Amino acid sequence: MIFADNPHDREIEKMMQKTPHFRPRGHGIFVNEKTEYNAERCGCRECVDRKKKRRVSGEKTPCVEQRIHEGQIPQPRVLMETFTAVTNPEFIIRINEYIKESEKQPMQFKNEKHRSVFENAIKGMNTNNKIKMCALYLLTADGCLWSAAKRHIGKDEIHFFRIRLGKSTPTAYTLFCCAKDLALGSKHMTISDLADGDVVHPKDFAIICNAMAIRRYGLGAIQYKGEKNA
Repeated sequence: MIFADNPHDREIEKMMQKTPHFRPRGHGIFVNEKTEYNAERCGCRECVDRKKKRRVSGEKTPCVEQRIHEGQIPQPRVLMETFTAVTNPEFIIRINEYIKESEKQPMQFKNEKHRSVFENAIKGMNTNNKIKMCALYLLTADGCLWSAAKRHIGKDEIHFFRIRLGKSTPTAYTLFCCAKDLALGSKHMTISDLADGDVVHPKDFAIICNAMAIRRYGLGAIQYKGEKNA
């Protein structure tokens, strides 16, 4: 995700570009990148001891990304890991408040309708594709936005340039801009925008932060393991 040009806001760009195999796409089309995590490739002590069914002390481990991928790290800590590079003071205050809320009641989805629409949207897709899961997580969070976007979602791409919001709500517009930024590397939203409660509603802020965590770590960032009855 690329934000504004000032030094504080560029920190988030550097963070997002650290994602393995990140390739910003242009011309309004996101194309799938097919990469899968193989737990057998990790040989750090944490993984070795887990295989032996031992309890390992200490929070920090060399394979934090793999553990997040598997949904084995609490959501508040995932958020902390996601935004460690951000230095914008206002954003730090706001994300810390959200992290405290997440410790009491983690929010995977905006509501059950969001969960249901998202689950239907990703059926038959490669759920290990972080960028596409992140974008779909945002696009399915608002009914008006999804109505405008769903016909332009393919199995291997999202045609952002074909999506027309028309008379959209502020929430739909905000989520759409963030989805484009995270998928395409565009510059619609800045870190300062996200820090401003008058610009981004608290519930939208939570969804966007979750999406950014998904963009970096995959669906394990929100401890999503599929449909409830799966």
